[in-house]
Amino acid sequence: MDLLKGILSSYYTKADLILPDDFPLREFAFQTYKEGVYVRHLSFNSLAVLRDYLIKKTPRQAYYSSALYRDPAAERMEDKGWLGSELLFDIDADHIKGCDKIELKINGKVIALIKPSCIELAKEHELRLLDILKNDFGFSQSEIKIQFSGNRGFHTIVRPKDKEWLLLEPHHRREIVDYIKGIGLSVERLLPRIKNVKFSLDDVNGGWLRRFKKFGEVDEYLIDQLVVEIDEQVTQDISRLIRIPGSINGKLGLPALILNGESDLIRFKYDADLSPFNLDYAIVRLKYDLPKKLEFLGEEYILGLKGDNVKVPLHLAVFLALNDIAEIVKIM
Repeated sequence: MDLLKGILSSYYTKADLILPDDFPLREFAFQTYKEGVYVRHLSFNSLAVLRDYLIKKTPRQAYYSSALYRDPAAERMEDKGWLGSELLFDIDADHIKGCDKIELKINGKVIALIKPSCIELAKEHELRLLDILKNDFGFSQSEIKIQFSGNRGFHTIVRPKDKEWLLLEPHHRREIVDYIKGIGLSVERLLPRIKNVKFSLDDVNGGWLRRFKKFGEVDEYLIDQLVVEIDEQVTQDISRLIRIPGSINGKLGLPALILNGESDLIRFKYDADLSPFNLDYAIVRLKYDLPKKLEFLGEEYILGLKGDNVKVPLHLAVFLALNDIAEIVKIM
């Protein structure tokens, strides 16, 4: 009996899955449980049907498209009938300078884990992004959705009230990326070129100069403290997939979660309380020799060697089983 599959199936019977109102116009995609291959070009007309699919198939990853289509189930992209795409931003903690990630080397592959301190860095960058989206681009809180990815960072989805934003092509979205990341930014070009012109940051209300305002000066060395480490490819891609809020991230075993604005983001803690499996324990049989101590979600655990049966919290057991490091043999 596959206990991991049973755990995931049971979770989806009551999971708080959150979909946009226009989800029938979205393409859905899943990574299969056993083979790990991706199944795309699916559509659903009700949450109940989607939930039934998740309960029966227990995919490792579950997504819907940032794009809207007339026929989302069409197999060829050119036949789907693109209607526009939301603005999507992805911040991964391990891509931020200063993140001290953990590399778990198992059977020739490397599994990356991050520490809570890395998520704190990602939160800083997310707050910078929200500031830019609201104060430079003029989006309201109601147009912005923040989501913890269930693994190592945050997704930000902007659904503008002005539909023209949805029709931006990849090269337009590239310009947004460059602005947010400060790519090609020259401080000299930000300052007045006419001599003897009195300039004060107090008179600035927008753009990059507004960002410098918090430091009271404009200087190249400050740029690194103002840029946002977003994934460039994600924002440019008009057919990008978004993890379904409430679905389990098959890499770490945590659910993707919606955060309600900056206050939720500031309070967010990267720990075992995020897991829906944090109240139980399990016996796992290790498939490989593991480090004597493993740090997971901010806690240290003592594991063992190949073939050992070890009692661990269920949220750790789910992670080990999802990554084929151990088999769950008993839930306690």
